[in-house]
Amino acid sequence: MLTVFPDRAQATAAATERLEAALREHLDRNGGAALAVSGGTTPEPVFHALAERPLPWECISVTLTDERCVPATDPASNEGLLRRSLFQGAARAARFVPLSDDGVAHLPHRLAAVLLGMGEDGHFASLFPDAANLREGLAVPGEASVIDVRTAASPHPRRSLTLARLLASDCLLLLAFGEAKRA
Repeated sequence: MLTVFPDRAQATAAATERLEAALREHLDRNGGAALAVSGGTTPEPVFHALAERPLPWECISVTLTDERCVPATDPASNEGLLRRSLFQGAARAARFVPLSDDGVAHLPHRLAAVLLGMGEDGHFASLFPDAANLREGLAVPGEASVIDVRTAASPHPRRSLTLARLLASDCLLLLAFGEAKRA
């Protein structure tokens, strides 16, 4: 379903509400919940808003949909972005799960929610159109949960959840702004 909002603030508020609801529903059913999020400027306001929600953060695991292979202290790091925006206040109690085969293996098979952004070239997570292993990343069903990605669009090697892993969620949101991305 495509929902168009008149501005970023309303889109951010709606995304925050939906993510909170999905986390609460999953927590009520399972006692714990896992959230996967992308990095970048599009979801950052959602992270700040979500961090203020009164959730039992100690029962929530958070991983990334994709990451650049750089230290968390690098400004390009999505983990670093999460630490500066989502993991604030009570949300510091959430458990960060690194984007690795081992880390993702410790998450529940079904994620409570996924928040994705989209690049100008149509990529989401780090599933770029020019990636040599894009077919593996988009395979549904697929065997891999995490793949390494190289793309001309990034100076850094990347890791990404596969589409099969992203689809194993109760709530999947794609937040994109601008006419070029809408087209």
